[in-house]
Amino acid sequence: MANTNFTVHNGLTVGPYVVFAGNGDIVTSGNISTTGTGTIASANGFGGLNPSQIYSGSSNVTVTSTNVFANIAGTNQLSVSSTGVTVVGNLTVQGTTTTVQNETTTGNFLPSANVTYNIGSTTAWWNNIYGTATHALYADLAENYQADKTYAPGTVVMFGGTQEVTVADADTTAVAGVISTNPAHLMNGGLTGPNVVPVAFTGRVPCQVIGPVAKGDLMVSAGFGFAKTNNTPAVGSVIGKALQDVTFPGKAVIEVVVGRF
Repeated sequence: MANTNFTVHNGLTVGPYVVFAGNGDIVTSGNISTTGTGTIASANGFGGLNPSQIYSGSSNVTVTSTNVFANIAGTNQLSVSSTGVTVVGNLTVQGTTTTVQNETTTGNFLPSANVTYNIGSTTAWWNNIYGTATHALYADLAENYQADKTYAPGTVVMFGGTQEVTVADADTTAVAGVISTNPAHLMNGGLTGPNVVPVAFTGRVPCQVIGPVAKGDLMVSAGFGFAKTNNTPAVGSVIGKALQDVTFPGKAVIEVVVGRF
């Protein structure tokens, strides 16, 4: 079959193994199923294969290529459901949904566009992820706590109330932090309860304030979930420092660098 085209109009079942190593294309209008533990190999991914579906039902399937493309769009779906899949080379995924079970790769796992696709979602999380993170999209370190009610992002809270945290009193030294809008890293992520809130302890975070505020001012609790300027604060009362100005004596939301200064 080398250097020629091989056309399959129905299904092709191969066992225990098959190797496609020619320079021609493999064109199917049906499914290719493997029932053995061998490999499907080609010098160029699947040799130009553009299937409606590829099913790999064996215990292990190895795809050896320079680049392996999974076209997840419309009917062009690459479906791998074996107990082990090894990709030698780069795996480029194009589309919105990809399901991979027990994949091992010795190349790079790359999306087809930068900052476009997600791994997991806000409602479907992966378990343990082992690797090195080089940067975070958001800017604060937060930790989950039990609150006595639901509080909006930007609310100043303190330790106390009927649970662990509650809305902060004015000038309190029991201040905990600010309810995070988008934590860069969320600790205690497995905490459950009716009113779990992420409290930002370090980094920059949107915060409800009462002006006037000057950039660089020390911020303490103003009560009712807001912060205010106090550049001679009591020990333990500081929320952080303002990153923006508020020129009027009213309510606003600005970024505050949270921490103990």
